[in-house]
Amino acid sequence: DGDDGQWSSFHIQIGTPGQTVRLFPSTSASAGSTIWTVISQGCADVNPDLLNCPDRRGYLFQSNVSSTWTTQGIQNGVDGAIFSLNTFEEGKIGRVGNGSYGYDTINLGLSGSNLPTLKNQVIAGIWTNDFFLGSLGLSPVPFNFTNLNEPQTSMLGSLRNQSLIPSSSWAYTAGAYYKTPPVFGSLTLGGYDTTRFRRNNLTFSFGADFSRDLLVSLQSITYDTIASSPLLTTSIDMFIDSMVSEIWLPISICEAFAQRFNLTWNTQGQLYLIEEEAHTALLAQNPKFTFRVGQSGGGGSTVDIVLPYAAFDLNLTAPIVGDTTRYFPLKQARNASQYMLGRTFLQEAYVITDYERRNFSVSQALFPPTSISQNIVAISPSGKEKKDSSGKPSAGLITGIVIAVVVGVALGVWAVIRWKKRTNRQNKRHEMDGRSAVKGEIVKADEDKKMLAEADNNVVHEADGGNAFAGNNVVYEADGGNAVIPELQAGKVEPHIRHELP
Repeated sequence: DGDDGQWSSFHIQIGTPGQTVRLFPSTSASAGSTIWTVISQGCADVNPDLLNCPDRRGYLFQSNVSSTWTTQGIQNGVDGAIFSLNTFEEGKIGRVGNGSYGYDTINLGLSGSNLPTLKNQVIAGIWTNDFFLGSLGLSPVPFNFTNLNEPQTSMLGSLRNQSLIPSSSWAYTAGAYYKTPPVFGSLTLGGYDTTRFRRNNLTFSFGADFSRDLLVSLQSITYDTIASSPLLTTSIDMFIDSMVSEIWLPISICEAFAQRFNLTWNTQGQLYLIEEEAHTALLAQNPKFTFRVGQSGGGGSTVDIVLPYAAFDLNLTAPIVGDTTRYFPLKQARNASQYMLGRTFLQEAYVITDYERRNFSVSQALFPPTSISQNIVAISPSGKEKKDSSGKPSAGLITGIVIAVVVGVALGVWAVIRWKKRTNRQNKRHEMDGRSAVKGEIVKADEDKKMLAEADNNVVHEADGGNAFAGNNVVYEADGGNAVIPELQAGKVEPHIRHELP
């Protein structure tokens, strides 16, 4: 899914009866306390000419047909209390919008998946193009509207409080569409999948700023072609944020990339395009870019995350552009607050976040054969895998492994089917504005839809005990103590549309 690349999305159902939507995981501390889903205004008002708009935007949620939807009223014809989206970090790069807020029941996964159902979750109906799909918030921090004395429990907080996961933790990698066959992303709640990353012994402490918890020091960027020299040699702190696609770097570093790889700067779109001649040269060189990261502030031990050129070879599609256009996902950051590592980086990085210990790790992602079962390990409050009296893994952990096996097989079968179809379509390319592009495939068969959904829904849940957990800067207790994020400000209903290329 996506209009600036092809990214793995994950299914949930919202409302009663459940309406299936596809969402991108949100690692953002500020935006990650709620669930965002595109509503009808996202197509009718913002993208009225976008072909197959509801499907392109991950399906639309209709609150008026849900018997469990509750809200504070109707404003400007929108069913829900309207506030500015909670985008403290993303707002620094101009990604903003409004949301129609209310409460509803959610079910993780598709109908019949036997994954948890959570009631009274905060839902924001969105329509801005700054976020093309909705998002699945992964933060345990409670959410507030305007009253700081009434914090609303987040999805991860609800799962933890109800002992549906053993700890406030998650592990995520965005997947790699460029692999043959494509490899989907992996999201595990309450644990991690040992088959998806290369182990290292480095753990990072959360950043001091609550909204920039996943902060690392990017100490160098190098590449491996002949006569190469470092693209970055001075350490800078970078925020890992899956809410954005690109990598935001200082202007001088972006210009170094552009000069050495013949990237074309587009002023109107504020992005780097790749012309066919440059693309051909990059394919021949096949550079591998090494991002060396360490604890924020610089110094200390480091880990290398290697990204092939294919990870940067992305396409812009409608509604950003009329014709499919190849681009290089670098963005010029105007100041240090904009330095970010987005989904491009997370294609080759696996992040494990433990809110109870206030730390996280970044590892090189691995891409095992999709027919191999995942190996899910729970993160418990004690830091050890929970076992029963016989010394065997607990029932909750076993359940998680079984779910992972089912999802892994579905993912593998669907990926092979799609890869074969894509291979068969190689002779059906369309020339657009001097560039070649492949039309996106729309899977219409019910069986394929179901298989796609199961493959995308790579979410695993572990059952375990435990109550208190340490959040960022504050200890959260299950008996009612909470820390809250700053309150929302009421906002005007204004669709936000990104710059379109001529």
